[in-house]
Amino acid sequence: MATTQYILSGFLCVALLAKMAEVRLKQRRDPQATMLIVALGSFTIAALVGIPVARQHIPFESVPGVASITMDTGVSVSLALLTAYLWTPLEPYSTVPWWRGRLFLSAWAVSVLLAALMAATPPCLRTNPLQNEYTGDWRIVGIYVLGNLFFLHCSTASVIACVRITRIVRGHVTIAVAVGAIGMAAYAVTCVNRLVLVLTQLIVGNGWFAWYGVLNFLFTEAAVLASVLGLHFTALWRFAAACRRRYDDLRAFLLLGPVWRRLTAMYPDVVLPGEHGLHGLGDRLDVSYRKYRREIECQDALLLLTGGCPPDERRTAARDAGLNDDQVRLLHSLSSMSRTTV
Repeated sequence: MATTQYILSGFLCVALLAKMAEVRLKQRRDPQATMLIVALGSFTIAALVGIPVARQHIPFESVPGVASITMDTGVSVSLALLTAYLWTPLEPYSTVPWWRGRLFLSAWAVSVLLAALMAATPPCLRTNPLQNEYTGDWRIVGIYVLGNLFFLHCSTASVIACVRITRIVRGHVTIAVAVGAIGMAAYAVTCVNRLVLVLTQLIVGNGWFAWYGVLNFLFTEAAVLASVLGLHFTALWRFAAACRRRYDDLRAFLLLGPVWRRLTAMYPDVVLPGEHGLHGLGDRLDVSYRKYRREIECQDALLLLTGGCPPDERRTAARDAGLNDDQVRLLHSLSSMSRTTV
């Protein structure tokens, strides 16, 4: 399970860094972009604690508990800012800057309190972020209870905000926000899991920890994957739409091939001159551009072939030129599209 968590932490870091780069490089940035970047950066720092390469530079031995506090602080700040970011479009009249927001200041207050509790705990009883045992000390119990209550509050508020946003937006944005809500809901379940785990260990001990830890890990994995998918859903949607357009253009290009070759053999003058050099190479590699050229050349040849005749006579002239019914219908659709565009 530890190896899987290392892989999951690495995947989360890459996904968060990619999203931060996307937000940073936008030409028209959202006024709240800085808040989102800080939120994602804080979660990235927390996720780095779970990566072996980063863990080698964390003084586990000399400063026990430092990794737990680093992770808790990163998650606290991130969840607080994400919650504030999601509520921004729902509360547009707030004039308080994000760095002075109630949730952001609460996150730092909780982090300071958790750090104080960890510092007051004897080093031999402190915990690391990859274990859920409370080690029998009341201060460690307080860290888990206080931290997870704050995480639960932020994740629940995020779910509520996402549900309300889905009623406002339309299209693929609705799906992205809904997927993000699922991720936040799964994270809220992990918070409840940890609270139940710690409180139950006080009563029955650690005998049942193994299977409960697996359940908690599964919900954590679902929360990470759903949250990442929600963050990148718009980019994935645009990529899928671009691939679909490319496929449609390639299919139309291939369908036009026999008709185009027949018509350009009859009227070679309709073939448009191509560019030379790198620009021309780019045009030859662009399927959409080549399809558009074929459409224009076929329409020019069709105009020469029919001589401005009525539609019925155009079909007859096309058949006389040796084109089959499917090719005639394709040319008719091209001419209809041309008239609609004009």
